[in-house]
Amino acid sequence: MSLPVFGKGRPRKSRPTIDTVPRISVRDLARVPSTASRASGTSVRVVIDGKPETIDVVFDDRNYGGRGQPYFLCGTCSRKCRHLYLRDDPRDGRRLACRQCSGVVYASQHARRRGLNRVRRLRAKIGALPSPLASIPQRPRYVRRDYWARALARIAAAETLVAGELHDMLVRVRRRLAHERHRDRDSRARTA
Repeated sequence: MSLPVFGKGRPRKSRPTIDTVPRISVRDLARVPSTASRASGTSVRVVIDGKPETIDVVFDDRNYGGRGQPYFLCGTCSRKCRHLYLRDDPRDGRRLACRQCSGVVYASQHARRRGLNRVRRLRAKIGALPSPLASIPQRPRYVRRDYWARALARIAAAETLVAGELHDMLVRVRRRLAHERHRDRDSRARTA
């Protein structure tokens, strides 16, 4: 009998996250030459795997004057961005592109336990243990009663959502186990 697999459908291919992909930031640049016009921008040459690439840098003017904010222009979509990520291009090899064009995602987009993490954060705010089943301490004297009551209400609402998700998960697991038992019983009956 196979072990039950949790989740829906096929496992997704994980996409690279911002932390794992090499990138270049506008902060990494040395001072852009002051001879460059801020309206037209300038370009920077970098070498990637022995192949030179030109990156356009543009400046946005500030509201009250002063030096404009530098941005890279993505070579693929011409979007202004602060970081360019190294991606594999099937035609040209490795290239620099913005986050959307390079297919890089934030690590928080892969968090599957958002409700549980919310409970932990809310409990940490009032100094309680992070576990949803742990007891909540008494209200400290220096904390206002209305703030404490609102915090407890938020925790109760978040824990109710987590309990509902766990209940739904248990129902699905029980249904899947019953289906597998039924399928195994039928396959044994056919072979006998």
